[in-house]
Amino acid sequence: MNKQARVVVLGCGTSTGVPAIGCLEPVCLSDDPRNKRLRPSILIEFENSNLLVDTGPDLRQQALQHELRRVDTVIYTHYHADHTNGIDDLRVFNFIMKKSIPCYAHPETARVLRSNFSYIFSDKSHYVGFKPNLTIEEVGTEPFEIGGMNILPFDMEHGGIRVMGIRVGDFAYATDCSSIPPKSMETLKGVRVLIIDALRHREHPSHLTVKQALNIVDQLKPEKTYFTHTNYELEYHETNRNLPKGVELAYDGLKLDITI
Repeated sequence: MNKQARVVVLGCGTSTGVPAIGCLEPVCLSDDPRNKRLRPSILIEFENSNLLVDTGPDLRQQALQHELRRVDTVIYTHYHADHTNGIDDLRVFNFIMKKSIPCYAHPETARVLRSNFSYIFSDKSHYVGFKPNLTIEEVGTEPFEIGGMNILPFDMEHGGIRVMGIRVGDFAYATDCSSIPPKSMETLKGVRVLIIDALRHREHPSHLTVKQALNIVDQLKPEKTYFTHTNYELEYHETNRNLPKGVELAYDGLKLDITI
């Protein structure tokens, strides 16, 4: 029997966020809330479980805005700072829930997390304050289960590093990618709702352009597509007017119902 889950976009901005520090471009100066984008992250709510994808530097702000009081599991798509550097804020959820939080990541992402945040993961840490109580589970491309949800991971290229995309039922999340290999495209066949990287119109070595993302959309043909990791060059309303039917920019606070 199919069940419903909800995806909440906590942030859909690029690594600098929008507005970026010192930016005087029109989108950065805009008062429109759809042009204000925190660092990229989503929350998947299913029954009594919350799955957080990435812990960017805006996690505290995102949690307060959405009255988030529990995080049961975390998936890390990759190890870049805009996806990991809010990790310390997970300790508050440990305090509230009084239990450890398991984190899932590719082996290389797990290695970098253990190194960058050794005060959390090292048994030899001399840190005596209240630190996050986390564990890391290394995963590849085989399905795994979290909170009653079947997670199908798939690989993506991101400027020379491996990034984990995830498919959950009829939904897929593909942030931070410059290309999606053929095998991963097979995993994505039949998705109904897709959130995918589309940084800007100009080419970038590590991210899809709007045109490149639309090419992937044309191959997969989901019912609805939302562009994430967008920078200040993409004004929300103007960009949407020029996108095909069924495709639009994501925005912070967007909620999507999915079937798992």
